[in-house]
Amino acid sequence: MLNQTKILLVEDDPMVVRMYKKKLEFDGFKLTLAYNGEEGLEALKKELPDIVLLDIMMPKMNGIEMLQIVKNHPEYKNIPVVILTNLDDRAEDIKKVKTIGAEAYWIKANMPIGEVSEKIRAMLAGKRLSAANHDQVFN
Repeated sequence: MLNQTKILLVEDDPMVVRMYKKKLEFDGFKLTLAYNGEEGLEALKKELPDIVLLDIMMPKMNGIEMLQIVKNHPEYKNIPVVILTNLDDRAEDIKKVKTIGAEAYWIKANMPIGEVSEKIRAMLAGKRLSAANHDQVFN
């Protein structure tokens, strides 16, 4: 497929990885997987994705630490990073990732996986979808 959107999914839960991998690949995305922040940074260097979906709670290096490194790196800072987590109602985390430079904060449990595909396409097309289901989209 020409011009296939490349997604880096950084997630430590194998069941969540399988679910997102199946759906996102079915929807036509090229997916690269990493299971912690350290692997995520290595994958970022190799693949240079169009967007990163990043969990927060992971071993070795958490998502906030990885986000800080990505947004402070001249080659990677313009790659959109979406926090994809189950940490709901964590105002301090939401404020922190927004300040660091995340594009959005999505709650996995509150967002159907099909909606994730739609929001990725809209975000990469420069469109803004309404923030529903505790979906925090930043400007």
